[in-house]
Amino acid sequence: MPISPDAVSPLVLLLGCGQKQASRREVQSALLKSISLASESEIFIQYLGQGRSTSNFALGHLQYLRDEITRTISDNSKLNTPPLLSNALVIDNAQLRSLQQEIDASRQRSEQPSALDTSAQRIREIRSALQKANSSL
Repeated sequence: MPISPDAVSPLVLLLGCGQKQASRREVQSALLKSISLASESEIFIQYLGQGRSTSNFALGHLQYLRDEITRTISDNSKLNTPPLLSNALVIDNAQLRSLQQEIDASRQRSEQPSALDTSAQRIREIRSALQKANSSL
């Protein structure tokens, strides 16, 4: 006996809404990825501030970091977190956006060591906030 399309639509909607909730481990993995991005960004901006990079390499690597941050924010938005874990993901995304702003600022001031030192300090604070969110899980 064939099933009518009208009977299938509610079933498809119901199955689509049943997205599996992210586990604590998955949220921690997302936070660890963000901590890693913040650490890499901090180290690279310190390296850049010491004048150890060519302009082309610096701009390319900063763009790579920005792209990875954007991809991570997108991946995080796909996680269906239960209420007890959602705060950690909110913190993660907020800190990633702050990290993205620091990367953008560093691209604009890649020739200014004191401005890069300030960005590195802010990124250190971002990393610290991410580590705190991770340890609270």
